[in-house]
Amino acid sequence: MHRLLILALLIGGCADIPDDDLDGPQDATEGLGKTDGAACPANLRCGDPDATTILFPGNPGCASRKGCERILAGDDIYIPPTNGKPWGETYAIGTSEPDVIAGYSSGRHALLRRLAFVDDANHAVLLDPSWEDGARDFLGDGPRRGEDIVHDWLAADPARTFLLIYSTRSVGWKAYVTLLATDVGDRVKVCAVSVGHAQVPAIPGLHDALVDPGNWDNGRCRRGDRID
Repeated sequence: MHRLLILALLIGGCADIPDDDLDGPQDATEGLGKTDGAACPANLRCGDPDATTILFPGNPGCASRKGCERILAGDDIYIPPTNGKPWGETYAIGTSEPDVIAGYSSGRHALLRRLAFVDDANHAVLLDPSWEDGARDFLGDGPRRGEDIVHDWLAADPARTFLLIYSTRSVGWKAYVTLLATDVGDRVKVCAVSVGHAQVPAIPGLHDALVDPGNWDNGRCRRGDRID
């Protein structure tokens, strides 16, 4: 049995193995304060805190558990040092004038909270949510659906767009696909990839998807139509 477990871990390679079940139900008010995530440790790649793209990270995994998405950090993409801590005021970390707000895996919690509480940015990008949330207490005021939060954010400004990039081998994306057939559907783009969840941050061209989501297309994207 132990040999089988070791073999499975080796095959998984970059698999996301969190300390806690951060994708499971939990109190939306738990997590970091804004100042707790301000400083980037010397051994962590975070990028420029003033970058106009903010990517909220998922659970610890890959690269000695520093985060599978860390390869994307740079001058134009900031990834806060908050792997596995998407709640609390994590959503407020980063520039106050972002162009793109993104979330990978459990980082979707911080993304949704940013859209609801701050209501900023021009584009939102959700990278493989990896969990079927359903109705959940994202904001600390009772059950809501993640796709409804995205819808309301889009409806508040006709210039905003939403990009979903999901793995066909993962879960949690189907509810967001329904936005294609809504009154904001013409500003929704849904793109599939075939790699596993932990490999999504390494797909070719993902950097471009995060800094220029409106023009990014991997050849497997669907766009919606406005349905009044």
